Amino acid sequence: MKTSTVVWGLVLTCAAASSAWSQSLGDIAKKEEERRKAIVAAAKVYTNNDLHPVPVSTPDQPVQPADVGAAGAEKPADAVPKADAKAAEPSIDQGEDVWRKQMNDARELRARSDTYLEALRTRLEALTNQFYAQSDPAVQSAIGAQRNRVAEDMERLRKDMADQDAAIAKIEADAQKANIPPGWIR
Repeated sequence: MKTSTVVWGLVLTCAAASSAWSQSLGDIAKKEEERRKAIVAAAKVYTNNDLHPVPVSTPDQPVQPADVGAAGAEKPADAVPKADAKAAEPSIDQGEDVWRKQMNDARELRARSDTYLEALRTRLEALTNQFYAQSDPAVQSAIGAQRNRVAEDMERLRKDMADQDAAIAKIEADAQKANIPPGWIR
C-alpha cells in the first residue's frame, strides 16, 4: 500500500507541475508576442555574401636580381630609368659583393618558395582528407572551395618558381658573359 501511495503522489505532483508549467509557458508566449510587435525595424541578417573573403597570402617577394643597382642598393623595378639599360649590363666592375648578393637573394627566394609549396601541399592533403571524411554536403562544399583556392595558389606558386629558376639561370649566364669567377656566385 505504501508503494501505491508514493506512485499516486508522484503522478499528482507531475500533473500539477505540468499544469503550472503550461500556464507559465502561455504567459511567456504572450510576452514574446508583445515583444515582437514592439520591434520596429527588422534585424540585419548576415549571409556569406556580406562577408569579405580573406585572401591567401603569399610570402613577400624580395627585389629581383635585375633591380639591384651598381652600388648594391635595391630599387623598385619601375624606378630604373631606360637610359640606365647599358649600365645594367653585367660586368666584373660591379664587384664580388653585388654578384654574391644577387645570387643569394635569388636562391633565398627560391628556397622560401619551396617551403611555401610544401606548406600548401600539406594543407591541400589535410583539406582533401577532411573533404572525404565529411558527410554534410554544405560543409563538404565549403571545404571543396578551400581546396580549390589552395590548388590555385599552388599552381601560381609553381609558375613563380619557374620564373625564379629562370632568374637564377640568367644570373649565372650574365656572370659567365661578364667573366665573373665562379666562386662569386656559388
